[in-house]
Amino acid sequence: MRGFARREFVFMLLRRMDDYQPELVQAAYTGLGAARADYLAAHHRWQQLLRSRRSPRGLDLYHATIGPPDAERPVPFGDLTLTAYTWTLPGPWPELRWEATVGTDGFVLHAWLVRAASSSRPALRGPDRIAPWSAVVDDVLGAYPGARQLDPEVPSRWVVRTRHEYDLVFVHGLYQVGHPAGASTPSRPPRAGPGSRWPAG
Repeated sequence: MRGFARREFVFMLLRRMDDYQPELVQAAYTGLGAARADYLAAHHRWQQLLRSRRSPRGLDLYHATIGPPDAERPVPFGDLTLTAYTWTLPGPWPELRWEATVGTDGFVLHAWLVRAASSSRPALRGPDRIAPWSAVVDDVLGAYPGARQLDPEVPSRWVVRTRHEYDLVFVHGLYQVGHPAGASTPSRPPRAGPGSRWPAG
């Protein structure tokens, strides 16, 4: 679709992450040669596409904006077989892929960032020591037996609660910040620390 491609799609994903990791977000869009106005414009454009009656829907919208998927695989789901499509994105997450799980008629059931099949999971320590942008949901579910997923009923956001009663907050499937269960999520978390300006995923 004219005016929107994979680079702009990354900007759209970054917009929701800015609530938690503004410094990493700024490093990401400047690393892609964009100014803040460019990054905000991409998010605004995506919202327009979602609201427009003339825009394609579901899988067709991804085809029109970020192109054909780079890979696909069947996903058994009860008596049905869904399809998971993945795209490689430019910028700060080279070891991650955007994945959309699609049902009949191209309807997208779920979409978020996942670890590429060729990428190994990070070695995670305590849940309170995970670096921002270093893990996706499947990484922490594999690292912490007994962890369970909680749907915060907020678009693009997800929470995993570990058996230590510690909540890990994700945006578009990518880890942002953690806090004890029941505590409020800090609006401006601590700095990610040295070496985390361009996390590998």
